[in-house]
Amino acid sequence: MRIVIAAATIMLLVFAISGCGAQGRVNVGTDDADTSQVLATVGDLNITEQMVSVELEQIPPYQRAAFETPEGRRVLIDHLVEQELLLAAASDLGLDEDSFVVAQVEIAMAQVENARKWALIQVFYQQQVVESVIVPEEDILEYYQEHADDIYHQEEQIKLSHIMVTAPEDTSIVAAALAEGTPFGEAASSLSTHMTSAAEDGNLGWVTVNSPMPYLGSQPELSAILFDTPLNEVVGPYETELGYHFFLITDAQEEGTKPLEDVRDSIDDILKPALVNSYLQDELLPQLMVDYGVTVNEQAFLPAEDIPADSLLQSAQNLMETNPEGAVRYFNLFLDRFPDHERAHQAQFLIGFTLSEQLGDYEGAGRAFRAVIENYPESDFADDAAWMIENMGVPPEDIIFEEIQTDSTV
Repeated sequence: MRIVIAAATIMLLVFAISGCGAQGRVNVGTDDADTSQVLATVGDLNITEQMVSVELEQIPPYQRAAFETPEGRRVLIDHLVEQELLLAAASDLGLDEDSFVVAQVEIAMAQVENARKWALIQVFYQQQVVESVIVPEEDILEYYQEHADDIYHQEEQIKLSHIMVTAPEDTSIVAAALAEGTPFGEAASSLSTHMTSAAEDGNLGWVTVNSPMPYLGSQPELSAILFDTPLNEVVGPYETELGYHFFLITDAQEEGTKPLEDVRDSIDDILKPALVNSYLQDELLPQLMVDYGVTVNEQAFLPAEDIPADSLLQSAQNLMETNPEGAVRYFNLFLDRFPDHERAHQAQFLIGFTLSEQLGDYEGAGRAFRAVIENYPESDFADDAAWMIENMGVPPEDIIFEEIQTDSTV
């Protein structure tokens, strides 16, 4: 029975303590010698005050209190002693080479390596990507001006503090204190019966014109008076359903656009992610690929050799808007695999069209369109290819205008 109880005790302690992160042999990883009080010994190993403190830090706060009493610390010492005894006995049996132990160590080492990799990536990303990107001042100004009348428009508003009392006779006490020069915040803290705001020296925060007042709700008549009150002037008492109030206007803002400096950081937060992503994808990663010699076996990701011609051509067309580079690759693959297909002229034309209209590569598109004219002169696409060569990059409205002019002169 003693063995069963001891085992149960160990398992409960392992669940309560080791489950919190303190697993395995307790060692203090410090460069300084541990000179704290020795609380127990297991062979040549001293279990010290410092080791117990480290173990306590691994226990969540909601459990830790139970082990900080003298009785709890003794239970903790017993646990550490039992842990060291079991560890020593296991080592003496040569269980370090047990397959389960080896597997668990390998898993832990893999987790450590993964944690190291992710930490490196996070630090590199923050330092070399995020912090390398600066939102241009002109972009901030442009965004600010675009949203001056919506996002950054502010209504007239005032910042209020108040002192509230519930009995009418107490208003004279507040008035006397203020007349004697007691600061409004100090008077609010000591005399106001509105505990929430009294803890903040009477501060109610900002109130927008025609909006409900904090804690007081809709007070249109009172709001009109307060918005006409000069800055730093005490007014009152005014009666509401809660009691009697003295008010102080501590700050005010007119209706208009919020100052740029007040919103600059928020604009930077809005614009920066897109710039960071663009820098990462368009500049940094391509450069790193060159620096570290990245090659990708694109053939491994092409459609299977036995895919029918029509299916391959349809796949290419499906990619034209979402992945134009992939579409060009598939059209070229179609021509390589099916050079004599009856729709080969269409695939050749669509290469040029995708390069021109989706990718803006007019030089490559010109070569593709000329290939249509040279290789498929009898095709209906030959005339279209010639027209595309003449009009690549021309705005649609200019093309329409030229056609109208041509028609009017005939």
